[in-house]
Amino acid sequence: MKRTTPQEGELDLRNKKRHKHAQEAGNYDSAIAGTSLSGTNIQIPGEQMQTSTSSHFFTGSQNNDFREAIITNVAGNQIINYDSGPPFDTKKKVTADMIASATPAVLNIFKGREELVEQGVNILCQQGPRFLAILGAGGMGKTSLALHIMNAPSVKDKFAGRCYFIPCELFEDAESLIQGLIHVMELPMQENQSKQKALFDHLQSAQGDLLIVFDNFETPWNYDNSRDGVKNLLEKIAQYEKVSLVVTMRGPNGPGDIPWERLGDKSGIPTLLPVPAKEAFKAFAGNNLQSSDDSESQIDSLLYQLEYVPLAIRLSAQHVKRVSLQALIKMWEKERMSILEEPGVNAGRLTSVGFSIDLSIKIFKIEGKRLVLLSVISFLPDGIPFWLECLDQMFSGEGWHSNVSTLLHSSLISDQNDGLKMLAPVREHIHSRYPIGQNIVDQLERFYAQFLQNLPINNMQARPILQLHINNIDKIFKAQITSGYSKTSCVLALRKLNRFELFNPVSVSLIALLLQHDQNIKKEDEVDLKLMRASQLRWMGEFQDAEAQVMSVKECLNEEGNISQSEAGILGSCFDTLQHIYYPQAQYEKAINMNLKAQKYFKQSGNQWAQANSMSWLGDIYGAQARYKEASEMFSEAQQLFQQIGNELGVAECLQRLGDIYRMQDKYDEAIGMISGAQKQFETFGNQLRAAECLWSLGDLYRMQEKYDEATEMTLKAQKQYEEIGYKQGVAWCLCSLGDVYINQGQYAEAVDMFSKAQMQFQIIGGIVGVALCYQYLGRTYKLQGEYKKSKETFTKALELLKEFPGEKYEIGYTLLYFGYLFFDMKDFAEARRKYKEARDTFDSHGQLEKQVDTCSEALAKLDEAEASGSISE
Repeated sequence: MKRTTPQEGELDLRNKKRHKHAQEAGNYDSAIAGTSLSGTNIQIPGEQMQTSTSSHFFTGSQNNDFREAIITNVAGNQIINYDSGPPFDTKKKVTADMIASATPAVLNIFKGREELVEQGVNILCQQGPRFLAILGAGGMGKTSLALHIMNAPSVKDKFAGRCYFIPCELFEDAESLIQGLIHVMELPMQENQSKQKALFDHLQSAQGDLLIVFDNFETPWNYDNSRDGVKNLLEKIAQYEKVSLVVTMRGPNGPGDIPWERLGDKSGIPTLLPVPAKEAFKAFAGNNLQSSDDSESQIDSLLYQLEYVPLAIRLSAQHVKRVSLQALIKMWEKERMSILEEPGVNAGRLTSVGFSIDLSIKIFKIEGKRLVLLSVISFLPDGIPFWLECLDQMFSGEGWHSNVSTLLHSSLISDQNDGLKMLAPVREHIHSRYPIGQNIVDQLERFYAQFLQNLPINNMQARPILQLHINNIDKIFKAQITSGYSKTSCVLALRKLNRFELFNPVSVSLIALLLQHDQNIKKEDEVDLKLMRASQLRWMGEFQDAEAQVMSVKECLNEEGNISQSEAGILGSCFDTLQHIYYPQAQYEKAINMNLKAQKYFKQSGNQWAQANSMSWLGDIYGAQARYKEASEMFSEAQQLFQQIGNELGVAECLQRLGDIYRMQDKYDEAIGMISGAQKQFETFGNQLRAAECLWSLGDLYRMQEKYDEATEMTLKAQKQYEEIGYKQGVAWCLCSLGDVYINQGQYAEAVDMFSKAQMQFQIIGGIVGVALCYQYLGRTYKLQGEYKKSKETFTKALELLKEFPGEKYEIGYTLLYFGYLFFDMKDFAEARRKYKEARDTFDSHGQLEKQVDTCSEALAKLDEAEASGSISE
């Protein structure tokens, strides 16, 4: 197995604008930008506040009457503040025509909700009164789902025309709801007759089952002091034996003391799955969407960023009727919320994601400290994982936990796996409209600096914890480095982050940013960060950039003459990193040369651990060239030095590598014992990479012993661990091993699939030798299937690639040998003989592949016999 070395060892200043919320707790500045979370007011520079992405909030909104509202124009933005009223003037008389106009049609484009519709229909069609709650955030398609359930044939049959839809955004209290029910039920009213009595008499005398759908019920439920009256009305209606109810509303719980049956999960109905989301996008976009390979991937990427929110999908897709997909993508990149408004119409709950979000903020009275907390969550891409524990550590002061309940009830955030999360469209709008102050970012930075310090020493335990916070760390430190406001040691944080190969992409970008912006960085820190970044780039397969980063350090040092111990240590690190750049590219002579220089300088610097580590990696290079004797000697020397300095991890690594040498020499029992022991030690140390390597080796050993179930189990475990740490080369080798298992069991189609997937992985990371070996494996598989033409093509491609790596004598020799077997099967004995001889000469030139030389000689002898006897079988 070819291995690479594991790694050892926005806020810009913008124009300030104040958003006044009339008759509410404090002004916007004190609630968001000027209030420390510890309760201390501080002055924030005016430029720091971000401007809204929408120039006219509520401008021209449909069905809105602002005569009862206080309108404040701030920095060109109209901010509408209702004087204790909802976003509709519910005090004016609601007519039957108004109700009809506010009732939406059933959407023809309705994807990915079939299961929820079926579930809702089954609930309503059971015998007796049923109570169905469709809950969740704004923009999730609750209304559309209710309409599709209500219009399902079996629901229509059960309720026989007695289905009534009430658009509750028109109503503020129980009295107005009763008036709305009388309108939609078309109940005759006598002069001075009680409306409530007329309604209840009708429900009592109903001859058949009756269904009432209360849509957007959060409006009357949360309006002013109407809760008790609305609750009493709803519970009274629910008592009539012929009445079934459906409510749609924002929030995680149904209203009142009614045994609601809910659709979806604890947060309400979920977002769409990727496939139906894409189908919906294309349907909404219509014929103007030009399909291509690029467009497919662009749509996938956009929908992923929108987190598959139904309203966001519909609104963004409708822009494609007017602009190209490429233009839409640029709009999203530059002006996030601009694509989440229906073009050419006034903002409303169904035409603007931003309007829908602000509506929730108003309805649920999210202000003061609640609004601050909402803004904090919007700033953090990962939200607040394990919020019960982390919230107190992030911010001092009282009252933070009590505000979480209100935010959860609004469905603007959700509680997922004990973490507070926010969907991307909500996050974008809240962050742009209510940006947090610098003092809050400082507190978040301090929290995460300490968080990195407190991670468990065992990497396998620490990685899943860090995984939950990594995007927050990336955003916060980027903001602080870019703005120059950092309050902690970013260098120290980056060193802690460097323990985890999976997060190398984050580290690489943060290091580049820090080197660019911090003009006062210490020289030793600068060198350390550059070499750290080079090693991370190498891990990611970006070998050219990694080499350039090393050379930028090395060129500043003079290798000749007297150098200090510290300079020798830096040079040793440079050559050690270069070795790990050349090795995975199969440039073995270069790698050996760099390794020897690294050993020399590490010895001069007095760093015995680094010296022993380089010795063990030199053994790895020899092993890759099948120079087993030299490899074993080098591992043994390194092991002794590790033992002298008391480094148990180094001793375990040497034990693992010696086991691999035994594996390559077919000494299976000895190899299994060594590698199993090493694997247990690595798990104890928390070294997931090394543990995965051991699992891969054990899988290969079991395959060689024809223990295929054990081989598959070990290899899949290794693959999973490689995927968890982001090591693509390890994943590729596992796929190759699984392909070999399939070949040995005669499952050739499955083998081809594995080798093809492995080849794609090698291509992604630039592993040309790995790509060539996959061609070899495919050639062998096609040969066994009798597909000789395909086999010949793939063997030829493998040899063409391997010509660039003359040091790969082992793999070149075997490719030629298998090619010879193919020609033998094709009865082309002359060409078979040429390939056998080429293979034998290649193995022989290596010097330590006597067994393979003998195999070629046996093949030639068999060929002689076949030609002499006229046989055509292998």
